[in-house]
Order: sequence, then structure tokens, then C-alpha cells
Amino acid sequence: MIRVGVQMDPIEGINIVGDTTFALMLEAQKRGHAISVFQPEDVAFRNGELLAHARGVRLEDRKGAHFTVTHEGAIALAEQDIVLIRQDPPFDMAYVANTFLLELLEPRVVMFNPPRAIRNFSEKLRALELHRFMPDTYIGRRMEDIRRFSAPFEEVVVKPVFLGGGTSVIKSSPKSLDFTSSVEFVLAQSGKEPIIVQKYIPEIMQGDKRVLVLEGRIAGVLRRVPAAGDFRANIHVGGSPQLDKLTEHEEQICKEVIKLLNAEGIIFAGLDLIFGHLNEVNVTSPTLIREYALVSGVDLAVQILDALERRVRARAG
Repeated sequence: MIRVGVQMDPIEGINIVGDTTFALMLEAQKRGHAISVFQPEDVAFRNGELLAHARGVRLEDRKGAHFTVTHEGAIALAEQDIVLIRQDPPFDMAYVANTFLLELLEPRVVMFNPPRAIRNFSEKLRALELHRFMPDTYIGRRMEDIRRFSAPFEEVVVKPVFLGGGTSVIKSSPKSLDFTSSVEFVLAQSGKEPIIVQKYIPEIMQGDKRVLVLEGRIAGVLRRVPAAGDFRANIHVGGSPQLDKLTEHEEQICKEVIKLLNAEGIIFAGLDLIFGHLNEVNVTSPTLIREYALVSGVDLAVQILDALERRVRARAG
């Protein structure tokens, strides 16, 4: 029996219809693995041992009754065979501290994704190494510079660096009377952190592409089409998934990103492309495998668990 520890957001509040973590746990349960769930704040280091206050769970793919707690208490994380790091951003100092703690488990425990890799691979900033594939981009906090950068464009997108899921992302025109106040709202949401300002690509209304990458290969491509009246394609704010494929240019972008992913040892990632431009690379808790299964008939949870089990067997020698 393989023991799987899952660091995640509270299991009570997940939407199982589109939750990748739940899909992974369901597949692990089908294989007879023991599953324990905990949150980042449940993790503690004590005299050389990394512990988590965790709950053993039994899952059911039924909305409103999707889990039952079988037992609860402290577990030694080094005794887990696999630990899934699956809580959503914000990627703040609490998140960073947690990656340092979880890193103590390596190489004894298979980590998904590795905590050092998550820490090193900033989802929105690491893409700057491939800025030639990105829309015109400014990153900083100076309002004067933001106005100067934005002036040539009809519209720009303004977003925080370390939030996710479309949170605090706005679209505005530099000619608009409320442009300054709109940008200042995002600045306020970001504390002292820089923000991202990018040329708005109107083709986003036709959807962006989420490229699912598993162990250095393209495992699937989804188009996310924004809901009427919104420019954000994120599924949880109303975007809808469709099966899609890549252009030759997009394939080249993905090859370059995959080189970066492989260098960090990242097992699973989600690349976001907008009309031939690289937008960001999701490594903290990439999603959409349930949506991909719905439109393609291919359950990537099976492939991911296969990959993790191979790594467990390799470590066992």
C-alpha cells in the first residue's frame, strides 16, 4: 500500500466537478492507496521530524458528500511515500516557508511538484526568460512608468504577480479617466510587490490555451473561452473548456518552456498561451484535468499516478 499525503485547501470547500486534486485523490484511492489530507498551517518541524496534523479520508465522487474522515491525528510526513503540494496561491512568505519545510522530505518522499522547484519557478516571472514569446510587458510599481508604458496601447491588462485564478486582474485603457485609480487598486492589492502590465490581446475573447505538460511532454491542450462580458478565460470565473491543438509556433514556445521545467524537475505544469503568446506557467497547483477528461475522454489522473508510482518504485530500489 502506498501512503499519499495531500497538502491542499480545506477539502470541505472544494468544487469536485473541476478539482484536479480531488481527481488525483480519487485515482489514488482506486489503486488502494491510503490518503491523508492536511493544510499548510498543519505542518510543523519538531526536533528533526516533520509532522502534519492530518485527516485520513475516504472519497466519493458525489457532490455534497465527497469525503468521510476515517481518522485524525499527527503523522510523520517522512513516512509518506508521496506528498502532493496542491494548495492554491497566493504565493506569499507563508507559502515560501512551507516549501522549505517540505524540502526536508527529499529525497525520501516523492514530491509533486518538488518544493524547491515550486519556489524557484515563479509562475508569472519565470516566463520572462522567454520574454520574446510574451506580449509587451512591464513589471514594476512606478505609476509614471506604468502610464508611459501603457500610452501606445488601446488597452492593457493589469494583474498582481503572486495571486492566481484571475484574482484582481483588470483591463483598462490608458485613455480612460479611471485608469490611474484602476491601476492603484491592483497596486494596493499587491502590497509592496511589483505588478504586471501587459498589452491587451483582443483575441483572448476567442479563448486562451492551457497546455498540460506531464514529465516533459505535452499531455493535452484545452481552449478556455471567456464567459460573455468577461475577458478572463479562467474556468472558475465562468470560462468554458474545449479541446484544441497547437500551432507550430505554439509548439516551439512549449518546447522552450519544457526545457525550463525539466531543469527544475517539475513533473506537472500548465502553460497558458494567448494567440501565440506565452502568458504564464502554472506549477503550484495546475488544474483542468477533469475538464480535459470531459472533452477528450482521457483521464490524466491515471497518467500522473502512473508517473508517481514509478518514482516510488525507483526510490525503493
